[in-house]
Amino acid sequence: MSNVDHELVQRYREQGYSLSETLVEMLNEHYNHQTERRGCGYTQATRVIAEFVNVERHADEYKDLRLFQDVDSKALKSVMAQANAHGLSLETWRNLDQNPEVLAYIAEHDNDYAKALSTQVEWQQGLRNISDLLEFEESKVIAHFIEDIILPKTAAHTGYIQLNTLIDKPKVGSCPMAEKFFLKIAHDQVLRRGEINIFVDDHYQPVLMEKLNMGDNHSCISLQPVIMNGVRLPEGSLFSVQYDPEQLSTKRLNKGYAGFVADVHEIPGFYFLRLTTLAISSANRRRAFSSHFEQQVQNGLYSPETTQLSQILQVAKAQ
Repeated sequence: MSNVDHELVQRYREQGYSLSETLVEMLNEHYNHQTERRGCGYTQATRVIAEFVNVERHADEYKDLRLFQDVDSKALKSVMAQANAHGLSLETWRNLDQNPEVLAYIAEHDNDYAKALSTQVEWQQGLRNISDLLEFEESKVIAHFIEDIILPKTAAHTGYIQLNTLIDKPKVGSCPMAEKFFLKIAHDQVLRRGEINIFVDDHYQPVLMEKLNMGDNHSCISLQPVIMNGVRLPEGSLFSVQYDPEQLSTKRLNKGYAGFVADVHEIPGFYFLRLTTLAISSANRRRAFSSHFEQQVQNGLYSPETTQLSQILQVAKAQ
């Protein structure tokens, strides 16, 4: 474990948002997480975050606050419980800092309730601003995850494709070598028996690529940012997918490789597993993924240092 805290751990603590002990241990790269199975603490942190992402954001549930060590949800619950008595109809505690009714109430009143409400608004505003204080690319990615789990976004607001979520986690692995075949695909090295399926948006742009007969079946990599349960997920995220090929009315064969192209909206469910190393630009990959990245190099994966996600996108577009 490094003597110096990870940038995320440091900034969140400085701003009064201490991250959960689990996330702190992972982001600070405790040796427990630098194993063959886990890869590194940063990768493991994205797996822990995935557990939150794959669950629907509920208006009246507070479990997502477990991302932090010292959040007292009692004050927030009290503010919500008293809203009606003060003439406010609050459906959810989320995004209070962007709720016009809440902001108007605070501007017009100077009572104890307005002060309590204002405290919650400031807490949420502060959480939104943390990503602006971060220097590293990989830190900003996780800060956006954390922000969106607490303060969810919408497909309409972001312009991102919304993915349906599988209720149960499929038996698809997320080990540190899961990138192996995607790296090969980026260099047009598809196994003889291998298949790639491309899920596209309304403009026929690739959203995700699925691989078959190359490592774990039904694992996908995202090729553009998407949104799931209110959380923005960057390109280079690893998913598993479940569907019945016979039910896909838009399916048509690829031009180059075995497999098909189909409308992403027809897919009943995806499951977010973790970030791949390709989610971070090649210049910052080694720093972000430390021992996970070194494992890929030592195991002779296809150019993990220099391969770009755009190369996989080109293969997808060619289909």
